Amino acid sequence: MTFRILALCLLLTAVLPARADLRYELQTLAEHLVLDSEGHLPSGGQVYQPAIVEEFYHELDYQPAWRDRDQAERVLDFLKASYLEGLNPEDYHYSELMALWALRDDEWPDRDRSRARFDVLLTDGILLFLRHLGEGKVDPRRLDPTFNYTRLDFEPRRVSANLRLAITDDEIGEIIDRLRPPQAFYRQMKSALAHYRELDASRPFRPLPTDAVLKPGNNYPVVPSLSERLTELGYLAAGRSSTVYDQSLSDAVRQFQRDHGLDVDGVVGAQSYRFLNMSYAERVNSLRVNMDRVRWISRDVSDEAIIVNIAGFELYYSRNDEVAWETPVMVGTIAHQTPIFTKRLKYLEFNPTWTVPRSIIGRSLLPKFKADPRYIRDNNYVLYDRSGQAVDPARIDWANITLRTFPYSVVQQPWEQNALGRVKFMFPNRYAIYLHDTPARSLFSRSARAFSSGCVRVKNPLQFAEVLLDDPDKWSLSQVQALVDSRQPQVRVNMERPVDVMLMYWTTSPAREGRLQFHADIYGKDPGALAILNGPPRVL
Repeated sequence: MTFRILALCLLLTAVLPARADLRYELQTLAEHLVLDSEGHLPSGGQVYQPAIVEEFYHELDYQPAWRDRDQAERVLDFLKASYLEGLNPEDYHYSELMALWALRDDEWPDRDRSRARFDVLLTDGILLFLRHLGEGKVDPRRLDPTFNYTRLDFEPRRVSANLRLAITDDEIGEIIDRLRPPQAFYRQMKSALAHYRELDASRPFRPLPTDAVLKPGNNYPVVPSLSERLTELGYLAAGRSSTVYDQSLSDAVRQFQRDHGLDVDGVVGAQSYRFLNMSYAERVNSLRVNMDRVRWISRDVSDEAIIVNIAGFELYYSRNDEVAWETPVMVGTIAHQTPIFTKRLKYLEFNPTWTVPRSIIGRSLLPKFKADPRYIRDNNYVLYDRSGQAVDPARIDWANITLRTFPYSVVQQPWEQNALGRVKFMFPNRYAIYLHDTPARSLFSRSARAFSSGCVRVKNPLQFAEVLLDDPDKWSLSQVQALVDSRQPQVRVNMERPVDVMLMYWTTSPAREGRLQFHADIYGKDPGALAILNGPPRVL
């Protein structure tokens, strides 16, 4: 038994004086946390970071941390303002702290015990808020085991020392500013969160009737309501009472469709109604979930990064917090989801070969090979045996081949219809996920583009290669095109500067002209994240 636990056992078995002093009460609360790793306090309630709180007061020699009433009041205001970040002040003991704060010291029942409780809860509350602000309340590793972004190191001794220094220097506000995600996207969502909360509180949400498909130039009774909705969402300067679905309204609908990844045709049908009838409360929840997702990765956004938003089927190439280039992408199907992780881009490969995964051989290729072995050569595949020698498909007994007995590797050679297209962007990882071209370019015309087996297909890959290589003397677009036209196989070009690839999943993302776009939750990830965000904090 350690010295601290022994001291605590003696303390708990002693007869409490009728009026314990403040230091004694703080020591009782803090050392109780040594025995109760779940953070339960003797008189009820819970501390969510018991190891840090116990270390903090041990190093303070069990003296109160919040002696400056003005400073304590400012920290209470910080906890209240967590609501503006999409977080819940009650996670940080706000109501209980305010109930204690409302009483003068001499009105507190059992004054020293109440003061000790206030001090401990305020310490735990601000620490937990700082933690949530810096890395999110939701632990993404509980939802996505592939997640490998940086997490903050909350080592008790170091965190305790930093908090003591911040209180002494009165720098809690500065720490909050440093931990809050600096990305413009986060600030945009924070502003939108306040806007939709105000709408949700000020007026009832009435879904638009969906019984009519609206086409420009016609009259519909629902048009005034459609106009009002688009005005509230920022797509029209002002609503109108006319029932005519006119050109200006059609233009607003087209912009709305473009921002929400829908077919841009000006026709209001099932897809458009789905997002037009997304209630203000639903938008609030979506913003809160996605603000937390930004907090997960905000420290990993380097000066130069490729950010793929899986849910939005979009790729952003960012330099110094500015989007330098963007393009539509295709991502994994629901059955073969693109994972969430980050790695550094290592090289580009022009005219790549494609070594087909066994899963795809069994699912797709082997039945075609058996039906007609000519399919192999017609589609530029080569079969290799275990010694690496090419095998003649005509000499294989296809009638008796199964995936279990299929002993060959399948490699598609470079050509126009190679599954990887003309270039791939490699960031080696254990999931065999990369960015690449595709011969199936017609699929980019679809608004929902979850078609791949997990990799990310890029719409304008040669232009992307030119932008990434950033060397107009050696790698202009015409030079890149000439290289792929030469069919010289597997030309590797190493990256000479660090560029991070970040695969993320945001159902809310930036749109044009300062607006936000909301996407369908294609992988069904939002409800789980929202449940954790709305639930009680974890004991850490």
